[in-house]
This record gives sequence, structure tokens and C-alpha cells, in this order.
Amino acid sequence: MTAAYLVLAIITLISAIPSLYFSAVEVRNPQREAREIAWYTTARSAALLVLAIVPLCGRFDGWLMAIAVAMIIVQAVDGVIGLTRGKPLFYIGPFATVVVHLAALIWFLVAG
Repeated sequence: MTAAYLVLAIITLISAIPSLYFSAVEVRNPQREAREIAWYTTARSAALLVLAIVPLCGRFDGWLMAIAVAMIIVQAVDGVIGLTRGKPLFYIGPFATVVVHLAALIWFLVAG
């Protein structure tokens, strides 16, 4: 595994963790409807996290690129949602992650 591959794989894995954390926290929400939605988002976030672990188990270039792009999309949408809420903490982090993630993906693609 090259440095570019490892950096992209680690950033992808790290970016999958907050999604799982925040959705899992909402599973304890006292409102039934919010709790039910949280179960669905937790399942999807857990799947993304598991998929992000796979590239660290071997060299899977296509898999890594696919999950990296998926996480970039997730983080970008999270940033847009944060913007609509008007809370800087909710959009600065996701957008910063998108920039770092895109830089790592470009490095990986250029390093070939």
C-alpha cells in the first residue's frame, strides 16, 4: 500500500465515524418518530463504516475510490444541512473534511 492509498483510506474511515456517532446518539431520543428515523440512519452509517474498513485489509483501489466518493458526498450534504441550520460548527467541520478528503483522493489518483 502506498502512502496516498493509506492516507485516503484513513481519512475515509475517520469521516465515517461522526455519521455513525450522531445517528446512534439519536437512537436514545425520547420522541418515537425521531428514534425510528435514527435507527435507519444508524444502520446506513454502520454499513458505511464497515465498508470504509475494508480498504485497510488489503489493496482495493476501486473499492477505496467508491467509498471515498460516497463519504465526500455524505460530508458535503452534512455541510449543506449545517448551512441551512445556520450553525458554523455544523458546516465548517463537514466542509473541511470534504476539502481534505478531495485532496487525498486527488493525491491517490495522481500517484496512480
